[in-house]
Amino acid sequence: MKIKWFSAAFSMVAGLLLCSTAATAEPTPASVACLGRQAAGSGKALRAETRALCRLYANALREGGRVVLWAGGDTPVQMNWFKTMFEQRFPGVTLDVLVDLSKFHDIRLDRALLNGLATPDAVMLQTTFDFPRWKAQGHLELYRPIGFAAQKPGYADPDGAWITAWNYAFVPSYAKSVVPSPTHIQDLLRPEFTGKLVLTWPHDDDAVLFVYDALRLTYGEQFLHRLAALRPEFIRGTGVAAQVVGGEINAMANLTGYADEFGGSSQYMVPADEPFIVWNQRIAILKRAAHPRAARLLVSYLSSAEMQSAYPGWRARADVGEAPGLPALETLAWGDPTLFTRWMEDRDYVAALRRKMAAIFGPVRGESPLRDLVQLRRIGLGAEDIVAPPEPDTAPY
Repeated sequence: MKIKWFSAAFSMVAGLLLCSTAATAEPTPASVACLGRQAAGSGKALRAETRALCRLYANALREGGRVVLWAGGDTPVQMNWFKTMFEQRFPGVTLDVLVDLSKFHDIRLDRALLNGLATPDAVMLQTTFDFPRWKAQGHLELYRPIGFAAQKPGYADPDGAWITAWNYAFVPSYAKSVVPSPTHIQDLLRPEFTGKLVLTWPHDDDAVLFVYDALRLTYGEQFLHRLAALRPEFIRGTGVAAQVVGGEINAMANLTGYADEFGGSSQYMVPADEPFIVWNQRIAILKRAAHPRAARLLVSYLSSAEMQSAYPGWRARADVGEAPGLPALETLAWGDPTLFTRWMEDRDYVAALRRKMAAIFGPVRGESPLRDLVQLRRIGLGAEDIVAPPEPDTAPY
């Protein structure tokens, strides 16, 4: 079973190394080998950063050894790979992660902040426009973590209200059995894909909507009508839609899949000059955090060279190189992560696009992808994997 491309990648590098054996030009001495096992693939661990992580780790243990993170995503187990990685590196510190759609997390957080209720220690969300607002309202801790200065330009708030944990991206994917292989996005409109596209409702997810808007602007609105004429299967969430490609007879291609260099039944395309989306997944610490020291450890680990160099997608730091198989974002026509951030800020424009997509593809149907047992079973998950609460009764955004 493939649980998102980054999870699959880490399953391929499941071997682990000790902290003191991390590959680095300046080896970490035994005196600071105070941490647990480091994930294989961490090609760069800086001695000063490792020492700082040791101090943060000790503080987190003294605080009680727990940190609560609300993370945006659309499959329940999406962050399991990172939870395992973090807890192995920092034994005795539990990372409690609640994965749900970012647009639901921000509603719940706004309610908690308004009513003086408990908040998570940290939030890591797609809704980048929330972070400046929460900063202006005084809800975010100003903290410059380990690796702050190495974040790529524009990736972190100058005052430390947030950083970028990593970049998420959606790219076209298709079954490896497809002959001839698509080489351009418009190839997915071929007649043989009729009834065999599994897509995410664009008007239910802003990141997917961005892709459809970019395709509309690039190829004209007729692209969307031709796509609708192929009678694709639309479902909520990108996780199931991407993961079934190549694994089901009527799941032959997808517009918003994941770059997966480690095999499987599907193949991705990273368009050099065609539309796709990449964005900064921001993380911030809440001032009301019950575990502020552990939250600092979490954010610093995410920003550290050792974690960033192990991440198999597009990274937030400028000094750790690119993940295997991925071109530099700067070489791609649509590789600027800030495009989505700026696009999201115009909520009137986004609302109008949602209405346009509903007119072309019909209304969004289905339960939240975090709770839809029928869809989750398609990727091997069951009722025991569902952890997200029901959708809020307030409309998103």
